[in-house]
Amino acid sequence: MDYRGLQEALEYGTRAASGKQALFGEGHAAHKWQEIKQSAYYRELLQEVVATGELLLNEPIIALPYSQYKIFDETGSRIEYERAYFARRQRLNTFAILSMTYGEPRYIEALENSIWAICDEYTWCLPAHLNGTSISVVENINGHTQGMGELRAKVREHRRVVDLFASETGFALTEIVSMLEDKLAPLIVYRARKEVKERILDPFCELNASFHWERLTMNWAAVCGAGVGAAAMYLIEDDAMLAPIVQRLIATMDCFLSGFQEDGACTEGIAYWNYGFGFFVYFAELLKQRTGGKVDLMQGEKIKQIALFQQKSYLTGDYTVSFSDASLRSAYQLGLTHHLKKRYPELEVPHVKYRAGFNDDHCYRWAHAIRNLVWSDSGQESADWGEAFYYLQDSQMLVSRKGDAERMVCFAAKGGHNDEPHNQNDIGSFILHVNGETLLTDPGAGQYTKQYFGKERYTFICNGSHGHSVPVIAGGYQLQGEEHRAQIMEADSSEGKDSFVLDIAKAYGNDSLQSLIRSFTFDKNGRLTVQDRFKFAQPTAVTERFVSYIEPVVLPDGRIRIQGKNGIELLYDANKLASAIQCVDFVNHQSENVQLYLIDLTLKSPAVEEQLTIRVELI
Repeated sequence: MDYRGLQEALEYGTRAASGKQALFGEGHAAHKWQEIKQSAYYRELLQEVVATGELLLNEPIIALPYSQYKIFDETGSRIEYERAYFARRQRLNTFAILSMTYGEPRYIEALENSIWAICDEYTWCLPAHLNGTSISVVENINGHTQGMGELRAKVREHRRVVDLFASETGFALTEIVSMLEDKLAPLIVYRARKEVKERILDPFCELNASFHWERLTMNWAAVCGAGVGAAAMYLIEDDAMLAPIVQRLIATMDCFLSGFQEDGACTEGIAYWNYGFGFFVYFAELLKQRTGGKVDLMQGEKIKQIALFQQKSYLTGDYTVSFSDASLRSAYQLGLTHHLKKRYPELEVPHVKYRAGFNDDHCYRWAHAIRNLVWSDSGQESADWGEAFYYLQDSQMLVSRKGDAERMVCFAAKGGHNDEPHNQNDIGSFILHVNGETLLTDPGAGQYTKQYFGKERYTFICNGSHGHSVPVIAGGYQLQGEEHRAQIMEADSSEGKDSFVLDIAKAYGNDSLQSLIRSFTFDKNGRLTVQDRFKFAQPTAVTERFVSYIEPVVLPDGRIRIQGKNGIELLYDANKLASAIQCVDFVNHQSENVQLYLIDLTLKSPAVEEQLTIRVELI
């Protein structure tokens, strides 16, 4: 849609609203809040909010001191400042929802205090997102403009930097004061809107360089774009003033969507699908409402395939296909899922027991939290995951679930390349999961620090190939870069088995390695065979590596057992391969210290050509 068409659509939306609540009208609907308050369907979720509120009423608003703010630039640690920052967003969400549900003066006063405190914050941007300037004086960085009439981009003041969480804060504040304007003190409403204008809209619209996220092809584009867009739509009534902002943001959303290929896969993992695509949907629906239905960004087959990605990302329950910076378990967003189901009947709704709780999101994203209530449908059926086979051709990802409620065995593997968003060097990696337990794993995301996203990234066990179930060649690991990619040779499912064959030689920088054909065969009984065929220019050392969070036991006769609630055995030729187990300490994304076990099967006599087969049997 061109600029003229967009402005005409906004003008149509203004006329169509004719005094009615055009934006997020469903969030204002009295009958929905009555249902939330009275229905057994919402009881557990609402009780969680009430319990959180009762605790927070007896606690002061947590401070954000400089001593915590400066830690990231001094040590690289994010957790100290961010824990306090997100605790304030928890308070905001809690008392906003309780004020909408019950309207009690104590909740409204607590919400007003929360909004006031957030408006007092030095910056809404995280120190980790200030590009190394968080403890610098920005005026000293910019200096003085040289030359008569010269225009040049300048580093923005910290309070005017729009990152993920500044934009989310703008989204939250403008939506909350819209929903509760008649209950909040006029000065609270005025100050919230003024701060959002000055911190979000003014920096976006000023004569300066565009924000880096406007041209990204991953979650930042959608989340930041949605936050700026929501703030603009809530604050700007003039259609001619709003149109250029929205047009620019639609271009950013196009950049975001270009990061998906036609198979709809989010290579950042299911958590970032919830985040990036979720905020895209929230923006799209607000824009559709603002234009009276004239602009609908949710149209098209590609959007549908992105929406269907969620059901291709789970093993059993809330256990995920944990490639990239994903978590091993991830609850789903109830409101987003139900909303997408209305549009795409093919979408599978996971069992409601796996929906996200109010406190599950440690970042306390308002847009998720409110829509989990308002967009959810108490009459929507849900079910456990059933048998399925998915091959996502563009992203080179295979997911297979076999069995029934008594025993479900799941297998996932990937090709792709080593320069994906939130990349890990993991070409040829795979997962084996049995009955709610991942026995051979992809380790998922680690704790986010400055070093985690810096030059040290691939030294972290979860990011380098040394922490994945892929071969180690001559003691060397896979390399980072888009040129290091897989070539798919076969991806097929028949009545008796699934087959996935790929050449992963280009993942490595070893000059002697001419080909490395990795074949997976997953049969209907849940047995997995992994076969690697190597061809070298000269005899080269090879180690087959498998990783698990469960401590393995080496048994006689070429067997290694991994036993949790369920069990598997790795069967190998002990005459050809020598076994060893390493235990590596690892800090996961939840900042928990865990142990990752590396199972190494090393070729005793390096050769020019070799075929190694490891069978994985259920026990």
